[in-house]
Amino acid sequence: MYDLIIVGGGPAGITAGIYASRKRLKALIITKDFIGQTGVSGEIENWPGEKSILGPELMAKFKDHLDEHEIEKVEEKVVLVEKEDVFTVKTEKSSYKGQAIIFAAGRKPREMQVPGEKDFVGKGVVYCTTCDAPLFKNKRVVVVGGGNAGFESAIELTRYTDEVSLFEYSSSFSADEFLQEKAKKEGVNLVRNVKAESIEGDSFVRKINYKNLETNKSESSDVEGVFVQIGSVPITDSVKDLVELDKGGNIVIDHRGNQTKIKGFFAAGDVTNIKSKQIVIATGEGAKAALSAYDYLKELDD
Repeated sequence: MYDLIIVGGGPAGITAGIYASRKRLKALIITKDFIGQTGVSGEIENWPGEKSILGPELMAKFKDHLDEHEIEKVEEKVVLVEKEDVFTVKTEKSSYKGQAIIFAAGRKPREMQVPGEKDFVGKGVVYCTTCDAPLFKNKRVVVVGGGNAGFESAIELTRYTDEVSLFEYSSSFSADEFLQEKAKKEGVNLVRNVKAESIEGDSFVRKINYKNLETNKSESSDVEGVFVQIGSVPITDSVKDLVELDKGGNIVIDHRGNQTKIKGFFAAGDVTNIKSKQIVIATGEGAKAALSAYDYLKELDD
């Protein structure tokens, strides 16, 4: 029996683990990996103390810090969280019991859900630019998504090829102005008012079909890579019948202490209904959740 089980190995989960250890709680972190969205990000320029750092490097530092503390770690995929007298966290391999939970499972990439997308995953359709960009050296690629993630992806791709286009559904881009300026400087072809309709190819992607929303006509581009960067969805399948979710599938928390509607169940980071999904915010939320869990456990002992 653990005092606290933390689900998730991203910035929020790791920070919660560090704080739980400092409070001398008998704690366990369960995570599929210690990579998360940050670990597959490219250049990060808004983490205090680091003018510029790659996502995998930052996550390695987080993990090294965690390893300095006495906390048990299990790399398994969580499939279900239940509560009777205590919480039971079931994974694909085993089950674990704890008096309190911090759920910090993060998010996963959102799919376009167009014909051909699933057929070409790993054959030209990509969700992780940092992982796969080097494979597209001197190839023609398109990034779908005009937010920060889309622009960061396009900018990273310019390190490997000069033929990078970025498609955005709306008439304007939502990415930070700094990133838009940088993308233009790097020669990214920025295209607005287009909606991806399907992906075609043979053994590999060869074409993306899309609708020009200004002319309402269907068009196509010959490409060898489609990098999908249209946001993400929270990873909540294992708790969807236990806690309250908002319309976007995010876990609803009391923002003062990260408590959900279930006593002893706390949540932190991008999986919750916090307004902004940022690394620096996720770490703060992880710390806050751990401190709240500690207070909750102290009350149980009194």
